[in-house]
Amino acid sequence: MQRSRFRLFPQPARRPPGRSLEAARPRRRLAGCESAFTLLELLLVLFVVGLLAAVLIPRFTTTSHARLKSAAARISATARHLAAEAAFTGRPYRLHYDLDRHRCWVTVLARRQDSVEFVRDRSPLTRPLALAPDIAFVNVTLPSSGVVTSGQVFTHFYPQGYTDPTVIHLGGRDGRFYTVVIPPLTGEPRTIEGYVDP
Repeated sequence: MQRSRFRLFPQPARRPPGRSLEAARPRRRLAGCESAFTLLELLLVLFVVGLLAAVLIPRFTTTSHARLKSAAARISATARHLAAEAAFTGRPYRLHYDLDRHRCWVTVLARRQDSVEFVRDRSPLTRPLALAPDIAFVNVTLPSSGVVTSGQVFTHFYPQGYTDPTVIHLGGRDGRFYTVVIPPLTGEPRTIEGYVDP
């Protein structure tokens, strides 16, 4: 009698030697699982970004405000010095403002050969001032020219103790302002936080 080609209990497939049963099974892969982020990882990244923003943004704003305040104080100190120098030396001084390039410098009346003209003052106490990139002259108000928003203007400091009354407005990109007021008689400038029009 012929043996049946079919067996009631099929034999398990032979595996190659050296491989375990787990290694022989096909691995299932879920689509997109290898490149996905977990919710915990996303929350951690958002927390770090928020923490950096909370620390760095106020520091940047404070630094910008400090530069604005320092520029206003420097202009005020220069004006105070020029009023004293004009009375002491008997020569007129000018404090120039370039509203387009956002800088200021000092000139003094000097005799040159056959002429008398204002020349750049080379004193270390009157070094030119260039405003930081995030600070600008908003406007300068003088009796002779009114409110000036562009070009060049200057404040006169006379030896007799008189000064052109001047109001200087400085502004920063953060929306803050400082006002420097140079009075005509006392020569004692005031620095005021905010946009003040006395």
